Amino acid sequence: MGIRGDAARWVVAYTLAILGDVAYYLVLTWAAAEVGGAGWSGLILAAGSVPRLLLLLVGGLLADRIDPRRIAIWTDTARAVTLIAASALTALLGVLPWWLLAVAVIFGIVDACFIPAVGAMPARLVATDDLPRLQAWRLSGLRIGNAVGPLLGAVLLPAGGTAAFAVLAALFLASVLLLRGIRPHTASAAGDAPDQLVTGSGWRTVRRLRIAPLVFGTALSELPFSGPMGVAMVLLAQERGWHPGMAGAMLTAFSLGGLAISLLMSALPRAGGRPTVLGSLAATAVLLLVFGMSADAVPAVLCSAGLGVASGVTQVICQGQVQRSTPVTMLGRVTAVLTLLTLGLSPLAYAGVGLVADFAGLPAFFAVAAGVIVLSGLLLATARFGPPRAITPIAA
Repeated sequence: MGIRGDAARWVVAYTLAILGDVAYYLVLTWAAAEVGGAGWSGLILAAGSVPRLLLLLVGGLLADRIDPRRIAIWTDTARAVTLIAASALTALLGVLPWWLLAVAVIFGIVDACFIPAVGAMPARLVATDDLPRLQAWRLSGLRIGNAVGPLLGAVLLPAGGTAAFAVLAALFLASVLLLRGIRPHTASAAGDAPDQLVTGSGWRTVRRLRIAPLVFGTALSELPFSGPMGVAMVLLAQERGWHPGMAGAMLTAFSLGGLAISLLMSALPRAGGRPTVLGSLAATAVLLLVFGMSADAVPAVLCSAGLGVASGVTQVICQGQVQRSTPVTMLGRVTAVLTLLTLGLSPLAYAGVGLVADFAGLPAFFAVAAGVIVLSGLLLATARFGPPRAITPIAA
């Protein structure tokens, strides 16, 4: 699908928002470390992550009850205004920990509303059969933002906080302008949810739709790659005595592999189904085992690129299938649950890297990660791939 019109504007707006978000975290972390040291830096980042996790399900409900486009505009506007205020505070007072903490909390609250709104918008922009390919474009934008964002942040740091925060605010304002030009389809055009589910929680919605295997399987397939794998790559380079640059090379290879497959799948007439997902998961599990036993840097980099490709295939198809399997008016809540499962388990996964590596060695961690992928495959093998099922009425 060559995306056009509203869908294209949405992908560009989303990419700009991700780019601004990633660069913002680098600028914020650097500023916090300069004025308060590592302790303040960690506290400020935690202050941003806690409200995001606590409010995600609320944000999902809001995305389903309010126009998600409007929420996306509000959240990008809120981030732009917050960064403009941060730029002004830097110029007037200098960088101080207390207002950096406030900025982090605001961004965390905003993210809790922005993420479900992003999940609810694609079904209002394209036909159901085109959702997996639009997800491929979204994931391409995500990977571009994750790759370019740190570079942008590094370029902005020497300019100082006043200029850095102002430039990042401009990115979010550009996203707002693009979003304001979008005219999505109404929810009823794609099938409304029963009234009794409008106020249901995200967990209850997933259960009533009978998509728990799909949602949990998708979350588990992404869990090893939501951060822990990056830590494991750094530890592997240290343990093998490779040049420090090899850790960056492995991370870059993973990102490029994922970006390449996302772009390829966005151009295919069909993204694939359950057999493709199970095949990509099998390849991912094998590559994880091989990666953990890598003795040389070059094969490890190639293996990392392969992991980016294999995991990218799973992500595109499963994210698209979650979109296809969920009525439009419930997508915000389902996206919130999926995100919460991934983000909520990430701290445990981070801790697991160190614990498993200390007690059993890094190869054991990669074996555990492969086991998580196999478990996700077992869940997805039982998941239904197709349009939404009839919904079981909620008892009074």
